[in-house]
Amino acid sequence: MPGVLSVVAAFALAGGPNGSSPTPEETVAYFVHGLEQGAIPKYGQQADEPMKQVSRSPAIFTSTGPNEVGDKTETIRFIVTRLDDCTYKAEQQFEEDGDIYYRLTYEVRLGNVTALSFDSPPSTISLKGLVKSCSTDTEGSCDLTREPETIGPFFGEPGPAEQALTYFHEKFCPLKP
Repeated sequence: MPGVLSVVAAFALAGGPNGSSPTPEETVAYFVHGLEQGAIPKYGQQADEPMKQVSRSPAIFTSTGPNEVGDKTETIRFIVTRLDDCTYKAEQQFEEDGDIYYRLTYEVRLGNVTALSFDSPPSTISLKGLVKSCSTDTEGSCDLTREPETIGPFFGEPGPAEQALTYFHEKFCPLKP
């Protein structure tokens, strides 16, 4: 598969030590949310604080900085956990001084995802063929009837995300017929 190495490089996941390949969780975090070490959140209050990857499996990314007023510390945390080859649990969590004030947990089934589309500029993503379920601690954040294939926020670039989806299906979860 000559395309796999170029795809890994193209979606810029450094992977682990010694240039190891991205984990399934890192790959999903990238094509679903554009998450990677150093990504700028463009969402929430501390948009200038780059994401830090603190774990590969599960893939955990955080960004911490002062809140909008500057009197508290705010943290955005994304966690992507593999449930099986094609199903992942993802959690978005927002904290202020260590207290969670928003949490959205959802399960994404990716075996039938054939294409990605983005709004402009890319801040949300639609995954054609996505099946998702979700739960939340914050009222109104989980509406499965409205835009069932859409997930946000998205912090990356469309081209590399599409390449990451291709890599995901080649290496971890073959497309379901």
